[in-house]
Amino acid sequence: RNWIGRSEGVEFEMSVDGYADTSFRVFTTRPDTVYGTTFAALAPEHPLVSHISTPAQQADVVAYVDRARHMTEIERLRTDRRRDGVFTGACAINPVNGQRVPIFVADYVLLTYGTGAIMAVPAHDQRDFEFAQQYGLPVVEVIRPAEGKWTQECAYEGHGVMANSGPFDDQPSEEARGNIVNMMEEAGFGQRTTQYRMRDWLISRQRYWGTPIPVVHCKQCGTVPIPEEALPVLLPHVPDYEPRGDGRSPLANVPEFVDTTCPECRGPAKRETDTLDGFACSSWYFLRFADREVDHGPFHPEATQRWLPVDLYVGGAEHAVMHLLYARFWTKVLADAGLLHFREPFPHLASQGILHAADGKRMSKSRGNVVTPDEVVERYGADILRIHLLFMAPFDKNVNWDEEGIVGAHRFLQRTWRLCQGAGEPFDRAPVTRESKRQEAERALQRAMHKAVQRVTEDIEAYKFNTAVAGMMEFVNTLWAHAQAHGPSPVFQEATDVLIRLLAPFAPHIVEELWARRGGEFSVHQQPWPTFDPLMTVDETITLVVQVNGKVRDRIVVPAGIDDEEAQVRTMASERVQRTLDGRQPKQVIIVPGRLVNIVV
Repeated sequence: RNWIGRSEGVEFEMSVDGYADTSFRVFTTRPDTVYGTTFAALAPEHPLVSHISTPAQQADVVAYVDRARHMTEIERLRTDRRRDGVFTGACAINPVNGQRVPIFVADYVLLTYGTGAIMAVPAHDQRDFEFAQQYGLPVVEVIRPAEGKWTQECAYEGHGVMANSGPFDDQPSEEARGNIVNMMEEAGFGQRTTQYRMRDWLISRQRYWGTPIPVVHCKQCGTVPIPEEALPVLLPHVPDYEPRGDGRSPLANVPEFVDTTCPECRGPAKRETDTLDGFACSSWYFLRFADREVDHGPFHPEATQRWLPVDLYVGGAEHAVMHLLYARFWTKVLADAGLLHFREPFPHLASQGILHAADGKRMSKSRGNVVTPDEVVERYGADILRIHLLFMAPFDKNVNWDEEGIVGAHRFLQRTWRLCQGAGEPFDRAPVTRESKRQEAERALQRAMHKAVQRVTEDIEAYKFNTAVAGMMEFVNTLWAHAQAHGPSPVFQEATDVLIRLLAPFAPHIVEELWARRGGEFSVHQQPWPTFDPLMTVDETITLVVQVNGKVRDRIVVPAGIDDEEAQVRTMASERVQRTLDGRQPKQVIIVPGRLVNIVV
């Protein structure tokens, strides 16, 4: 059902303005954005490119197409390279609104995927957004976020409410998606379709860096594998590994590497000079991770039996075809060969968001906007950086890097350190309190502790790391207030021990130090995860908001689990409510259990 590489969408015709009976088909998975098309782009290999390029643009187009011809698909689709293209001189007609849009040739469009042509919607596709910025093309918002406003710092690729989309304005975008496809099919210029994408992926590369392919070519014996005892074949150290432009690997120009002896006939032979692509290694490296101390064979069968398959794969959506699909192929082949006990390498995938630079653009070396972790760690430490990154945004959302917020992470860990040391602020001025009051406060602290364990545990399991950090921050505030009011106690000691263990996955270094200073057994990361009592997570009392005709008039503390009848009685007994009613009788009493009572008069 969720097959990697499968895309469901619509395919439709765009005619070329001024060229009789000339059109091209585009495929999109987001028909809800079609009204935001501000340019079209053809793959360099598209047959229309030479036909529609105007004389003024012909030389630039030919040069660009020739350059693209010498690049691999993987190089063309790299996320860290600048999006570029060249104008053909021709324009297309957007069939849904009749708008003329310029047609470009762009190498990030592939002939092997879809139709080799795209409608480009800069407001709602990051690649198109970067391209439009590069060439000063219009950016038209056609989907407004359901909450907040689009910042225009990068493309908004989510769903929301339609805008600037003619008859579909104000519709939810997911609903409009189907309505727009229906309109296209009824008008006869589009149809629903499903595409399957298999990227060009090579085993052999004509370049120096990469794993040598362990075979030799012998005139007498043909292609001969290197015997196991002669493995691995190592790359030679070479002063120059640049390609020569002759289509051969740079290794072909290193005779001491190329010239060798055939393992079978002992006659002269030539080594294979192509190398394995990096994706060959990324298709099976996880098998090696189960036990790296392997002298014979690629991986240890007993170790893979114990540790694999991988429980959870965390990565960006761009890995889906570039890595995950081929890792599945290799795993299935190895399973068919009887070398593995499983057929799926990664039972569960979680895709995280993308960290953009402060300028709203995706961080990349080509743009010069990368903030390296080492720089931040040097100033603040690794734990503060970890807390800041996890707290910045939900795990699966894109976010702009903002170093200002790191101060909050720093303050949080400083407070945690002082609390768990149990000395100095906030303990300096803790008053002596009555035993009954202390016991009541300690019961409240225990309840807060169980709530914190429940929240952090459930948030981690749901990948809600930002709210897990928020929960621990709230727990630290509760501990701080308790320490100021009552000082340390066995209950306080238990609560801070729990805090340290909750924080261990988030700030592993500082909590290891705190655990050791408190006399804990080595290591905190080998301790059991805290547990919670569900009964202790339920409040004994709750606060009901009391309204009269929708305006807040009072807040009353009542037992948790109070029924509606008793809630109404206590509400009507409020002096503030009686003063507001001034003798008037309610027409209706609306109760939201556990939260609110609204008296209508």
